[in-house]
Amino acid sequence: MIFKQNLYSQKEIVGKVEFYKSIESNWKILESFPDATIKHLTNRIHRIKIEQNNQVTELKTDSTGIFKIKAESNDTIRIIVNDHSPVFNEKFQFDLSKIKDTLKLRISDKKLCVHRDSISEPKFYAKYNERQAELDFNNGKLELLAISTCWPTEESIERWKQIEVEYGIKYNYYFEPTREKIKIMYRYNQVMKKLIGINKNVW
Repeated sequence: MIFKQNLYSQKEIVGKVEFYKSIESNWKILESFPDATIKHLTNRIHRIKIEQNNQVTELKTDSTGIFKIKAESNDTIRIIVNDHSPVFNEKFQFDLSKIKDTLKLRISDKKLCVHRDSISEPKFYAKYNERQAELDFNNGKLELLAISTCWPTEESIERWKQIEVEYGIKYNYYFEPTREKIKIMYRYNQVMKKLIGINKNVW
């Protein structure tokens, strides 16, 4: 009888692993990966670890990122995707009583992008990673990174000058940086902007 009650309390869950772009911009150079790569990251076999009521279940998705499980319907569930990977992994927790449809496990491509950029530009990444932006701010080193060109627009020059005066910061210019450096610069600036309190475009 207890076994039957356990069966009745279970519900089948359909889950899907889904990658998405960490940055979407009209300036395509900032986007980490093209649409085709994001689709490829999603449509592959992923390792799934499910924790509920001190029980652990491990399984794999199909080649489209979809999986099915049976779980206790009245308890929270913790799902770890690709626990073996430092760039494809993510953790989720859900209240199963509130799940009505497919369980979407959305994973940002940021870890993979940062990893790729750090390998392509190791010295530049070591100098301007997001953690370093926090350290620089705490140490009173308030600077933003900018792309230097031969012919900057008057609008850009004026905007940079206003920001430097208004927030008491300095711009550090890099002439024609690589694609990877530009994305490292952007992430550094995003952290520094937030810490300083700048809510406008700094480029």
